[in-house]
Amino acid sequence: MARTVTRWLGLRSLAAAGLTAGLATPALGAPAVAAPPVPKLIVAISVDQFSAGLFDRYRATFTGGLKTLQAGVVFPNGYQSHAATETCPGHSTILTGRHPSATGIIANTWFDDATGATTYCVADPSVTLPGRDKPVGPARLKVPTLGEWLKAANPASRVYAVSGKDRAAITMAGHSPDGVFWWDDDRGFTTYVPAGGTAEARLAPVAASNAAIFAAWKKAAPAWKVADPRCRFDTGPHAYGELTIDHELPPAGYAMKPGADLRGDAAFLARFRASPGIDRIVADLAEKLVVTEKLGKGPAPDLLAVSFSATDYVGHRFGAGSPEMCDQLAHLDATIGELLGRLTALKVPVLVVLTADHGGIDAAEGISERGFPADRIDAGAVFKSVAKEVRDTLKLDYDPLGGDLTDIHVLARDATPAVRARILAATRVALGRHPHVVNIFTRAEALAGLPPKGKPADELTLLERIAESTDAGRSGDLLTVLAPYATTGAARVGYIAGHGSPWNYDRRVPILFWWPGAQGFEQPLPIETVDIAPTLAAVVGVKVPEVDGRCLDLDRGAGTTCR
Repeated sequence: MARTVTRWLGLRSLAAAGLTAGLATPALGAPAVAAPPVPKLIVAISVDQFSAGLFDRYRATFTGGLKTLQAGVVFPNGYQSHAATETCPGHSTILTGRHPSATGIIANTWFDDATGATTYCVADPSVTLPGRDKPVGPARLKVPTLGEWLKAANPASRVYAVSGKDRAAITMAGHSPDGVFWWDDDRGFTTYVPAGGTAEARLAPVAASNAAIFAAWKKAAPAWKVADPRCRFDTGPHAYGELTIDHELPPAGYAMKPGADLRGDAAFLARFRASPGIDRIVADLAEKLVVTEKLGKGPAPDLLAVSFSATDYVGHRFGAGSPEMCDQLAHLDATIGELLGRLTALKVPVLVVLTADHGGIDAAEGISERGFPADRIDAGAVFKSVAKEVRDTLKLDYDPLGGDLTDIHVLARDATPAVRARILAATRVALGRHPHVVNIFTRAEALAGLPPKGKPADELTLLERIAESTDAGRSGDLLTVLAPYATTGAARVGYIAGHGSPWNYDRRVPILFWWPGAQGFEQPLPIETVDIAPTLAAVVGVKVPEVDGRCLDLDRGAGTTCR
């Protein structure tokens, strides 16, 4: 009871301090606002795990870049409308205009029937990765991105992407970027090398940045400094399963002594990723690329994709409802503000869009303490018990199931259709006994279940959400839906909360368009992240291939940006 009261008082004091969201709705009868100028530079920003819930809660407190963006066109109810709300599938929708059912990026990892092993979403044996034996690249992305549309229209367009995560940068950049970079804990910013290329040439744009980062770390290790003291709410010890976290600002253990080679310090690097510091160096590199590559200065429109990863790492490590998350967003607000300031100083027409790859909520324990029932589920243990029950029931001499609890594959590839049907039937019976399983679909049902184009994202059925995440060659034979508000997996250091469900708290994300001088509007009706790419393409007059989304008119007046 004491902890519950503490959390309630913390939230109440947060509201009193002005940290609750308010609507910035333009007054009725306001004059029409001109559409954005045709941009020479498009900047597409993704904030990993930046749910619409977080945006709603903190939007009135932002004073930097996230406040600036709210002066543009604001869609607070955007959707990653599919079920597989993870980093890789979510990023694959933003600049392709396609759902994961078309991009082929159905999850961060999936079970490969042919090999019996797990496949990473950007694993790519056709390229090399400096200093690593598991190369990553864009080969598994099945569709082109906005950057590729731009280059098809005019080869002079340049395309760059930068992120803290390889899968975020690669899926936004597409198949033929001029540069795509992500953070490697040991090597700094890195990239893949296509056949015929050299690591030295591919890494040249980031070599100076990497040297500067590691030199600075030797003088003064990065530390988490409090950006907003109002975020010191609900601090103290809280239990998550068998793990206890002592929430405080700055978080414990985030101060390091200078002089050490921090590249070899795994504990420091894990904390660094779950801190505002990773976003800061990503923004610094993005700003440098704009200058050194003269983005926005050429004869054709350029594209810069930036994915900020810290919000996701902080959410996993501390929870979405934590004081650490509150302060992380204050830092992110300042970081984006500095980036927008640099872009504005370029004095070239720039159009910025910001969204997220997925949403998320607090850990199950935090949800329960705030008056809502939530459970922590050991999904791995449930999957093993289901597989054992099927094997015992059918008296099989082999393990019949692969994959995981939400994406189940029948391993008996050489079995007759009748045997496979019995395995599927027994699996559905075993799954149905588990109280946290609310629905089960076959792959065939999902492949036939795509919603009609234009159906509002917030009205999709569970089957339609699953269908938008299903690929005929990569998805499992059975697709399981777990109960809402559940946290899967045991709590451990670095991971107490997750995402990945088909429920709206994981699907709903903000979508904001902005340009210098924007005095836009707010539209609360639901849109989708697959609407972003065709909207941007229309503004620059680039032909749009087949997409799942639609163009959004950014002109509040009688004109339209959807030509």
